Amino acid sequence: MILIFCAFGAELAPLRARLSAEYPLDIKEVAGSYGRLGDTPVALAASGIGMRRARESARRVFDGLRGIDLVIITGVAGALADHLGIGGLVVADRLLTRPGDAAQPHQVVEISPDWLAAVSAALTAAALPYTVGAILTVKFPLTTESDKRRAGQQSGAIAVDMESAVIAQEAAVRGLPCVCLRTIMDTVEHELAGAGLADEEGNVRMLAAASALIRNPRMVGGVIRLVRNLRQATTAMAIAVEAVVPRRR
Repeated sequence: MILIFCAFGAELAPLRARLSAEYPLDIKEVAGSYGRLGDTPVALAASGIGMRRARESARRVFDGLRGIDLVIITGVAGALADHLGIGGLVVADRLLTRPGDAAQPHQVVEISPDWLAAVSAALTAAALPYTVGAILTVKFPLTTESDKRRAGQQSGAIAVDMESAVIAQEAAVRGLPCVCLRTIMDTVEHELAGAGLADEEGNVRMLAAASALIRNPRMVGGVIRLVRNLRQATTAMAIAVEAVVPRRR
């Protein structure tokens, strides 16, 4: 079975739409589904947003599932490199984490060269362009261009998220192979409007959102762009994941 992690429901939705024989994932406090992508059994799991929630969810899922052949960590990410545009696909060769406000990242997981080669071959066969590089996992969103550029320069990472490294670490502890591919939702120069307005499950905190919009009505345009970019990025993500899921022989 292939286990696929996303952070929240809007990331899971395009993958769920591709499932056949779907039924609920029966793991306490973790949303998700079982089903098939093509002829391959998969489990989809929502980790929640952020390092703490993702680690807790990963532990529950790994403790609750048996027969995991591969872990795929996916979802959206922010760009730390200028050449990555909206919907651009990043395949991680290593996953880094930067706890708290630490300037220098700690390397967490090196992706197996064999699995990295398999993912690259599958994407190439599907004619899907991608970039290989490090993905940085952070505790707090990087919302400004200066924050993103600084993080990229300090870490050497080309993209940033808030979950991948800790999930990969939990997989590594259990000896489970893991790959990570993410699609870009915000480029380096884009201010991340609305960051912090969602809870750990990806649900918008309505009072916080209303208060933020009252204080800064110009956020409306940024939020609209964010929603549009999310849709584009998650669609590209689902296409890429479907291409790399190993087929049963």
